[in-house]
Amino acid sequence: MRHSLVQNPGVRNFSTRFSLPSFIKRVNKLTDSQKDAIRRTGFGSLLLIPDQMLSKNLLVELMERWDYEKHAFVLSPGEITISLLDVALILGLRATGNPVVLRADTPFLDLERGYGVALWNRKITVASLEQRLDSLAETNNEDFVRTFVLFMFGTFLFPTVLADVFHWLYKRKKEKVQYVGGCLIFLQVWCLEHIDIARPSLMDCCSKFPRVCNWGSTKSHQRHWFASKFKELEANQIIWSLELTSDESNTDIIKELIEAEKRKTWPDMNQQSSLATCSRTDRTVKNGYQPIVHLVVDLETESESESSRVAYGIQSLSSDPSDKFSLHETVSRSSACHYTGKEKERKEFSQSSGADIPIVISSDDDLEDDLKKKNQTLEKQILQLKNKNIDLMRENEILKYQLSSTLKFKEQNVKLQEENKNLQQENVKLQEENESLRQENQALSLSTNTLVNRLDNLVFDVIKEECQ
Repeated sequence: MRHSLVQNPGVRNFSTRFSLPSFIKRVNKLTDSQKDAIRRTGFGSLLLIPDQMLSKNLLVELMERWDYEKHAFVLSPGEITISLLDVALILGLRATGNPVVLRADTPFLDLERGYGVALWNRKITVASLEQRLDSLAETNNEDFVRTFVLFMFGTFLFPTVLADVFHWLYKRKKEKVQYVGGCLIFLQVWCLEHIDIARPSLMDCCSKFPRVCNWGSTKSHQRHWFASKFKELEANQIIWSLELTSDESNTDIIKELIEAEKRKTWPDMNQQSSLATCSRTDRTVKNGYQPIVHLVVDLETESESESSRVAYGIQSLSSDPSDKFSLHETVSRSSACHYTGKEKERKEFSQSSGADIPIVISSDDDLEDDLKKKNQTLEKQILQLKNKNIDLMRENEILKYQLSSTLKFKEQNVKLQEENKNLQQENVKLQEENESLRQENQALSLSTNTLVNRLDNLVFDVIKEECQ
């Protein structure tokens, strides 16, 4: 997806590579059997998401109200943050499970080789994933499932929803970056669910799960309109904590999350624990994980050179719904990586998890530094291309001269051929004349012989007469 720039004045513009339309377009190409295979991985809820337009003016104003020290949106009536329950309700993704961490000494995977990745440049482009999906067409196998999941990470999930949202909110407000990654449609629907500003009409009278399916595109307004609405916001316009419907309460994803909270095996879902979670997340974003290996899905689409990176490490995928350790646990585990408090715990689990476990790890590099490096690389490439262009122009001039010479030689050859033809014709005429002269010579020779014989006869007659 090309960068989408917010053009209105005032608060800083932002660009993004988030591409829901690309994801929706790809989903529409799937066969029923392919969709069933994706559902078995635990990502089936994402196939239901309708095509929605991002309200960039709304998102700009919302992001400006993020406080990276309080780890919450600071609004006039109070502070509110994002929880794991929001992720589960809005996107229908599991938010429970144990963390899986890739160590720095993870060897180069056969999976990477299968996607044409080089050891010195461990990146998979979204364009290459799209080409692979096109080549697979209606094929439904592990290769398709794996490729589609990687494509989904590259265009939509990035791949840990909550941690990436916190990460980009932190970089946006703290480091003043222009580029914003992460699952922005989640952030927009979260705002619609919690804050009554520019809410569109519900798409159906009955609530759906996941809740992202309930909302259409929000109304378009100028940025100053959103700014004034946020300033005038009142407490009765905010839903501080989403209430579960009866259907949602009976959903396995929600039941697992609630049960995990009861067992204290997951951060509390109240506001205080969510803030603590944000704090740990921001520290993770700032410091990073040293043992994580960067196996990257590089979001290079069309002519864009920026990249938002999604780390992955998938050894095997299971299409068996009875597999207790299939890919549906991947998202929750990758999210959990951002909430693990101790290095020892991560190492112990990593050692006990085994090598054949599906793993997805999130890693985000400093985009601005990356852009500077890529800009320098592009400048060098441009200089090289200019030099190559000069050489090609010289070669072109030489070829033109050679072509011109060839044309002259061709013209001279045609003239010589014509002259040769004329000479051949003249030679034929001369041969004909020579034959005529030879015939005339023969005739003269006969006449001369005849005359000589007659003369001899006359002389003989004269001598004979004289003798008589």
